[in-house]
Amino acid sequence: MSTREAIIDEIKTAPESLVRETYDFILLLKRRRALETGTAEPDPVTAKPDFLARQQAWFGSRVLADSQAILDELRTDRF
Repeated sequence: MSTREAIIDEIKTAPESLVRETYDFILLLKRRRALETGTAEPDPVTAKPDFLARQQAWFGSRVLADSQAILDELRTDRF
């Protein structure tokens, strides 16, 4: 299997949010290359990463403890 085929297989099995983020990154690289060669005008970037979708893909519906309580406890231990 070639490197290209391996990458395509990874993209096919990746979560949709990761595929979208990868595609946006590829478009960014293409725009940068076009700007370096002077063949295209810069397009305004309107797509923003969906951080909530990425978090849900990684952690599911788990709720993580608030870090403020941990920080407060560590501060009281110092004094």
